[in-house]
Amino acid sequence: MNQIGEQLQVMYLEYWNRLKGALADGNVNLHSLSNPFLIDADEPYQEASIKVLFVGKETNGWGQYIDHVDREPEEAICDLQNDYIRFRRDGKWGHTPFWRACRIIYDKLNTGGPKDGYMTSNLIKLDQNRTRPSPEVEEIICNNFPLLPYEIKILSPDVVLFFTGPYYDDRLQRTFAGSVLDSVNGMPLNLLCRVIHDKLPYHSYRTYHPGYSLRGNKAKVARFDPVVDAIVNLVLQKY
Repeated sequence: MNQIGEQLQVMYLEYWNRLKGALADGNVNLHSLSNPFLIDADEPYQEASIKVLFVGKETNGWGQYIDHVDREPEEAICDLQNDYIRFRRDGKWGHTPFWRACRIIYDKLNTGGPKDGYMTSNLIKLDQNRTRPSPEVEEIICNNFPLLPYEIKILSPDVVLFFTGPYYDDRLQRTFAGSVLDSVNGMPLNLLCRVIHDKLPYHSYRTYHPGYSLRGNKAKVARFDPVVDAIVNLVLQKY
C-alpha cells in the first residue's frame, strides 16, 4: 500500500468503531446498508498532472456492511480499499454515465496523461437499500463517519467535482460548513456552481449527476457539453 493509502487507512480506522456504535445506538437495520465506500490511490492518480477527485452521492450497492461490521477493523478496511482498487482496474462499469463523465472530463484536463488517473468518492459513505439513506440514518452516517473532508486533505486534488445535483446541496453544505455556492459564467446555479470553502481547492464545482444528461437520447447528452466546457476552461486557465 502506498503512502496515501496508508494515511487514508489510519483516518478510516479512527472512525470505524464510532460509526458501528452509533448505528447500534440508533437501532439501524444493518442488513439494509452497503459497505462503506473506502478508497485508495492507485499509481495513475499520483502521476496525473492535474489531479481530479469526482464525488458522487452515495453508492448504488457496494456489498453489505453486515459482512464486515464485526471483523477486525484493520482487516475490513484493508479489504474494502483493495475492493476499490480492483473495481477501478476492472473497469466493468466504465460505460455508465458516472464513469463516462469522469473519463471525459479527466481526459480533457490531462491530455496524454495516465489512463483513468482520477479518484472518486461519495458525499454519503454508505447507501441504504441501494439509494440515499433515510434522513435519520443519513444523519447517523454523516455525523459519525465524516470522511470526505479528510480524504480531500490527504489526496490534495487540484479539482473536486461534485456530481451530486442541487437536491444534495443541504448535505454538501453541512459537510463543508459555511461553504458558499457561487454562480459560474452566468449558468443557472442548479446546473453548475463553484463550491467555496477553505477545505476545498479553488476549482471545486457542483453539477448534476451525469445520469441526468448522459443517459438517453442525443439531445439529452448534448446538455452535458456546456458543463464540461465551462469546467475545463476554468481549470485550464491556471495551467
